[in-house]
Amino acid sequence: MDLLKFLIADDEENIRSGLKHIIDWEKCGYKFCGEASNGKNAVSQIIDLQPDLVILDIKMPGLTGIEVLSQVSEYYAKNKLTFPAFIILSGFSEFEYAKDALNKGAKSYLLKPVDEDLLEKTVISIAEEIREKRNLNAVSVNAKKLETMELLDKLIHEGNKESVNRIIDDSFFDNSETSSYMSVIFFLKYFFAENADYEKLKKTVSSSFLFFKKIIQIYDNKILLIIKSSNEKAVYNSLERISSQYDNRSFITCSEILNGLDGIIASFKQALSFEKELFYVSDRKVINSSLNYENHKLEEVEFKNYINEQINKMIFCIETYSKETMAEIFDEFEKFFCNPAYSESETKKNIIYTLLELRNRLVIKYPEREISVGSSYDVVPHILEKTTFEEAFLYFKQLLIDYLEDFNFNTADSVIVKVLSYVNVNYAQDLKLEALGNMFNCNSAYLGKKFRKKTGVQFNTYLDNLRIEEAKDKILHTDLKIYQISKLVGYSNTDYFFMKFKKYTGMTPKEFKKINDEKNNMGNENHEN
Repeated sequence: MDLLKFLIADDEENIRSGLKHIIDWEKCGYKFCGEASNGKNAVSQIIDLQPDLVILDIKMPGLTGIEVLSQVSEYYAKNKLTFPAFIILSGFSEFEYAKDALNKGAKSYLLKPVDEDLLEKTVISIAEEIREKRNLNAVSVNAKKLETMELLDKLIHEGNKESVNRIIDDSFFDNSETSSYMSVIFFLKYFFAENADYEKLKKTVSSSFLFFKKIIQIYDNKILLIIKSSNEKAVYNSLERISSQYDNRSFITCSEILNGLDGIIASFKQALSFEKELFYVSDRKVINSSLNYENHKLEEVEFKNYINEQINKMIFCIETYSKETMAEIFDEFEKFFCNPAYSESETKKNIIYTLLELRNRLVIKYPEREISVGSSYDVVPHILEKTTFEEAFLYFKQLLIDYLEDFNFNTADSVIVKVLSYVNVNYAQDLKLEALGNMFNCNSAYLGKKFRKKTGVQFNTYLDNLRIEEAKDKILHTDLKIYQISKLVGYSNTDYFFMKFKKYTGMTPKEFKKINDEKNNMGNENHEN
């Protein structure tokens, strides 16, 4: 088996060197052919060496990865060359750039530092796809049929109706302007049959439509079937028989019946447009119409306000170990995210944003805790690799459950430990034993006894001590006014704060600051002497 050629373009030498040795490339079916350290050099190397695979950094001097993609694409299209597969490398902060690269034809997107298992899986998958295309092109087919396919391709992709006139004696196009056509697309990325054999599926499609005039074509990980028929019921019966052989989710879209060469073009575009439905649905065997869009796309400000509100609820659930409320949030989010008004990439981006924003808020609120779940290195690739909404949302739910369990303390004093953890972070709020009892599902009197047993003091004394210690720290280390500090630590009434401060320290805030400033000045003088 001939090895495929791969090229690495990255401005960091250690990354280029590491990528050459991180996996067994030969075992994956590749051989190294070259490298580039900047964008301009990458373009010239790709044009000269014509690699099958390029691993491309999104940000490089000279030209960005996006600009490299654009220039290479333009050159290859102009010279009718087979466009190489691209894997984009970037950090999470460059996610928008990477998404743009995917839209421009890149095959995959990997975060730095590169996970060797994910890289190996990705390059093997790309090698299989490249060889599948080559094998398809190499198969000896009837010259007339091949010409028909090529001209049909020009018809449906370019709208070139004149190309059909070059096809001689092909009954598929006889009386084309008065004939009826339907387009069916089998999307192989959603085809999850065990040990999937796409050629076998193509044969199944062909045999299921044995008595129809048809054209079948495999391209871009899809099987396109164009049928010359006005018998819609017979077509759907055949499609039902095909889908019933594979116990999986929807992977077939079908157009309505349309007439003429313009109808062929329109039917193809219509069937193709239903692809976005496949990411969301799981209970329809054949997608032949758009879903009913009850939801609409939110403006960015509306979206962030909504997410912020939901994250506040999630944090409260995590802090109070409220599984019931979290289940309600799951239902709310499922309705919000499962919205075909958003594209697949937009929905994935929204889920990623929500999970990372939640983690960021928890890290800020609980800096002393080691939060082991939900890092960007885990979340981004896991969400991006999902091919269905069901899979992506299942990962979303599992991560929230992991947060819930990670914050839960499984000890005999679990309730009081959770209450203490909550109070230590939220001391500035208007905290009362009754409200805490409701939060943590226990009697307030019982909670007060447990609190005193655990801390040695009454709840209100513990809370005052905590607030006064925070106030002392702010008096010494900030330039805030006393009334500002009073509110920040939980006392809305400044006079009441003065009274509490003097009770616990024996002095007023002003006296406390003055004494500590004098001590510091004296210490500095002694140090200088």
